[in-house]
Amino acid sequence: MYENALFFIFTQKYKIQKMKISLICNTIAAFPLLDWLANQGVLVGVGTKIQKSDFFDDLTVICIQHKIKIHTFDKPNLTEQLSEFQKNTNADLVLVLGFPYKISAVALEKPPLGFYNIHFGQLPKYGGSFPVFWQIKNQEKSGVLTIHKMDDSFDSGPIAIELSLQIESYQCNGIVDINYGILAINATYQLIDNLLKNSLVLKPQPAHNIVYFPKPTLKNLIIDWQNMDANEVLALVKSCNPWNKGAIAQINGQGIKIIDAQLSSSKRLLQGTISDINLYGIDVECANQTALTITTIHSSFGYFGGENLGNFGIKSGDVFQNIFI
Repeated sequence: MYENALFFIFTQKYKIQKMKISLICNTIAAFPLLDWLANQGVLVGVGTKIQKSDFFDDLTVICIQHKIKIHTFDKPNLTEQLSEFQKNTNADLVLVLGFPYKISAVALEKPPLGFYNIHFGQLPKYGGSFPVFWQIKNQEKSGVLTIHKMDDSFDSGPIAIELSLQIESYQCNGIVDINYGILAINATYQLIDNLLKNSLVLKPQPAHNIVYFPKPTLKNLIIDWQNMDANEVLALVKSCNPWNKGAIAQINGQGIKIIDAQLSSSKRLLQGTISDINLYGIDVECANQTALTITTIHSSFGYFGGENLGNFGIKSGDVFQNIFI
């Protein structure tokens, strides 16, 4: 589905060269869009928060390749720094993807066409900074990439573009995130095209039924073997991979994180009981007479998968313990 969309976008390069665009981001899922904007010759600036991280190192390499300067912002001085950013770039349009700081109304008025946020979830159903985690954990079969014009609140401005995305049960957080990132190119092209044609229609978000999902807490990341069936456990595992290095569990006093798993057949044993350890992984009983096979884990001793799971010091009959916080 993305190949055809991208072919259409690249053949329309001449249409968007009249526009100057800045991108403010804080996620690797923004890299496909950044690369596309730069290759179209419309990217005039990149911004992110001040940080030391793998993301910033990767962003630096990409921006050096495209000869684009990175501007960094801190929360206390954000409005002044954004004003300087706009002065230096003279952007017509500013796109935002994954940026954690609230932007003031004063800053939002600087670019002639405004600020537009690219959100990896349907609004107002999946507001908040971790929409992909919650969509996978809630076992959604599809999602919606939303571009909305920004106001001085989070995820509340009028909607400009909505594109659907299929979410498969086998896809982890990282895969869904990058699929959204690729889809963002298509959505951004539609936004730009409508702006240039003066045909963009903004749809106000409802003042009610707004759902704002918070950043997951420790409690959200722990597997409840007594009450979660295999599909729920698998969804949590997928939603935590890779950003949390897996869903949290404990066995024989050892904390581990389950990175990957797949559904299997129940042996009708007590919830959390290991029924078998084999070359494929660890078979574990879940609630409602369901089961799954753990295929990859992470612990303080390293990463283990497949036949190596049998060397982790656990055996058939061991039971995953409840974690109370």
